[in-house]
Amino acid sequence: MVTALDILLVIAAIGIMLAGIACRKALWRSGYSEKQKPRWSNLLSYLIGHKQIMRRRAAGVAHLFLVLGFVVFLLIVVLAQIPAVVLPETIAGIISLLLDLLGLAMLAGTLFFVFRYSGLRQLPDSREVKRRVMLPAALLFFILISGFMAEAVRLGITAPQAVWASPLGAGLSVLMPESPLLMQVIIRLHLLAVLLFIALIPFTFMRHIINASYNVAFPRSKAPGRMRQLDLPHGHIGAGAASDFSWKQLLESDACVTCGRCVEKCPAALSGKSLSPRRIVQAVVKQLEAGASNKFPADPPQSLILESVVGDDEIWDCTACLACVEYCPVFADPADKILSMRRYRVLGKGNIPQEAKPAIRNLELFGDVQGKGSAYRLEWAIDCRVPVLSETKPSTDVLLWIGCSGAFHPRYQQAARDMVKILNKGAVDFAVLGDQEFCCGDPARRMGAEDLFIDLAGKNLACLRGYEFNKIVCLCPHCFNTLKNEYSQAGGDFEVMHAGQYLMELIGAGLIEMKYPVAESLTIHDPCYLARANHISEPLREISRRLRGAELKELPRCRENTFCCGGGGGHMWLHETGGMHINQIRAQEAAELNTDTIATACPYCLTMIEDGLGGLEKENPPRVRDIVELVADAIG
Repeated sequence: MVTALDILLVIAAIGIMLAGIACRKALWRSGYSEKQKPRWSNLLSYLIGHKQIMRRRAAGVAHLFLVLGFVVFLLIVVLAQIPAVVLPETIAGIISLLLDLLGLAMLAGTLFFVFRYSGLRQLPDSREVKRRVMLPAALLFFILISGFMAEAVRLGITAPQAVWASPLGAGLSVLMPESPLLMQVIIRLHLLAVLLFIALIPFTFMRHIINASYNVAFPRSKAPGRMRQLDLPHGHIGAGAASDFSWKQLLESDACVTCGRCVEKCPAALSGKSLSPRRIVQAVVKQLEAGASNKFPADPPQSLILESVVGDDEIWDCTACLACVEYCPVFADPADKILSMRRYRVLGKGNIPQEAKPAIRNLELFGDVQGKGSAYRLEWAIDCRVPVLSETKPSTDVLLWIGCSGAFHPRYQQAARDMVKILNKGAVDFAVLGDQEFCCGDPARRMGAEDLFIDLAGKNLACLRGYEFNKIVCLCPHCFNTLKNEYSQAGGDFEVMHAGQYLMELIGAGLIEMKYPVAESLTIHDPCYLARANHISEPLREISRRLRGAELKELPRCRENTFCCGGGGGHMWLHETGGMHINQIRAQEAAELNTDTIATACPYCLTMIEDGLGGLEKENPPRVRDIVELVADAIG
């Protein structure tokens, strides 16, 4: 029987929960404004399908048990308060059986997460993560056990005929005394535990029920590979404190469930470096909470500045590979936070690694990372038939974007020449920009020099707008991602394709024919900025399947689950500190397949994996070839 005290306790629990949620929301909204429109259909499909969470199957099933249990039990409680709802005995028995099974499933799910979090790898933040999770998990465990015990005592007293409707309770009833007083005590304890759980939701790990749902309902407005645009004229130069993030970035951080998937997929963490994406996201939350009680928010004390809790090594260990973004079950986007901090340290403090300075200086002075200059942009094509856009040729069907590696890197110049050979063979109307092309700006942006990226992008866009073309084809995935996803922030909306995609189009249309065998066996290393940032992996496999006599063997980590080569995020020009070299880990993984060729589609990957194989000192290492080189050899 519901008493007045029960009603007061329910109102108090709900009131505390709502007040806590309002406080959390105030914390998010302390960030700067960012336009976002809610899409509640996203949340519905997310909860029903559990697709993102199911990427780790056992955890996904356990989580689904808990979600279904919460929803069904809440629905039953609401319906039970409506006097007009009277169900036939058989249907009531079926619902009772369903509740028993769901309760058992929730208990199994709770125990799964308890054992999983208690067995966390000994990472720097593991102990704190366990502490945050165990209190609500223990409370939920008590709620479920007390619910079964109350049911068991009730069934022992009433001795119902339909034992099948409550099999677990009926089984436990033989162990429980037939005591109405004990039943009332257990029911009261159960109710108090439920109300305590509800009241504590905003103050414990369980606040992800609200935060994560809200975050999913406000989806990212950007492609995975597109970095956040900074408003430099208004002083937005990245994040030096928690208050420098947008409200959406703060919501994403507060939605983090500390599951550790980002750490398990991060190449820097896996290679033994100090970076933990989870720890950085949680550091943002801590700083945000500490700042809420700060009396001088416009001038935060040293303890509230992110540099005091997130070291330079952690910020520069990140290769911007987006593995943490791809696998976060609540879309927290740790890379976005890390790169925002990196930008602040470069733009606001001039804090940049010494070995990165020559590359930045070359971009400023010459417009390319090698420091060659525009006068040498066409040297790679000295023996090729390459049309160049100019006043006498102002239009073309395909604009071939060569990039800095294709123009200047001795190893990758061959891929540029081979691409020209293929286009000529297919009678494609194409042209290049020649000495009018500057670096796309990807290295500058990901090393934190946003002002330099804006300058380079502006020069390229001014040039591109002076000519007519139908599509841009890029050899490098980083150029492809930048032109496709980031130039649109400055009004540069073009149809952009990666060379692998376009080659598959030519093959499919019958414009080129691969007649000659070029490899007996090969594997594909998927570049991060194709497979993860833009979800392009099938064209490389389609091409490989059409190579005569070539057996394709997949790497254990492939497609969206690819492992970084270690060259992204400016790491082509940075030294790795601590742990193993990332490229050697990937090279070892590829070499263990015992193929004669490793195919890739990125100049960074080509260089890094070749170097990684050299470091392994393997007697007969596989050759590393760009997919363009393989196609060129195959057409003869």
